[in-house]
Amino acid sequence: MTKGLFAFHHKIQWIVIGLGIALVVIIALWGGPAAQAQPEQPLAFSHKKHVDAGTQCVYCHPGVLNGPVAGLPSMAKCMGCHSNVQVSDETDQPDVDTLLSLWDRGLALRWVKINDQPDFVYFSHRPHIQHGVSCESCHGNVGQMDFAQPAFQINMGFCLSCHRQQSPDKFTRLVDCKTCHQ
Repeated sequence: MTKGLFAFHHKIQWIVIGLGIALVVIIALWGGPAAQAQPEQPLAFSHKKHVDAGTQCVYCHPGVLNGPVAGLPSMAKCMGCHSNVQVSDETDQPDVDTLLSLWDRGLALRWVKINDQPDFVYFSHRPHIQHGVSCESCHGNVGQMDFAQPAFQINMGFCLSCHRQQSPDKFTRLVDCKTCHQ
C-alpha cells in the first residue's frame, strides 16, 4: 500500500514539474515585447541617428502635443530635411534614395504601427504630456533605439500601475473605467 502511494505521489510530482516547465516556456514565447517579432518597415529608419542629429520627438510626431495620437511624419516633413541634408553614413544612402524616389513619384511611406491600442480604449497623449509624463515612460528610450520596438506591454495593467500612483485628488478619476473606456 505504501509503495503504491509513493509511486502515485512521485507521478504527481513529475506532472507538476512538467506543467511548470511548460508554463515557463509558454510565457517566454508569448509574454513580453522581447519575444514579439519586429514588424517589417518600408525603410530601415533609425531613431537613434535622427535624435543624434538633433531631431526632437515632437518634430516628427507633432500630434503628441494636441491630440490623441502622436502621428507619423508626412513625406513632406521627411523631405524638408532630406532634400537638403547629406547622410553622414554612406550606408544610409540607399534608404534616402528610396525616400527621394517615392517623393518624386508622389507616393508615401506606409509605416507599420509599433504601439497601438484597441478601438475600445480612449487614449490621448495630450494630458500625459501636459502633466510631465515623458515619452520614455511608456515607449522606452526610443532615441537610443536603432529601430523602434515596444519597450513595454502597454495594456490596462501597465496604465493602471501608473494611474494608481497619482495623488489622491487625481486617483479616483484616473482609475475610473470611463476615463479610458468612453
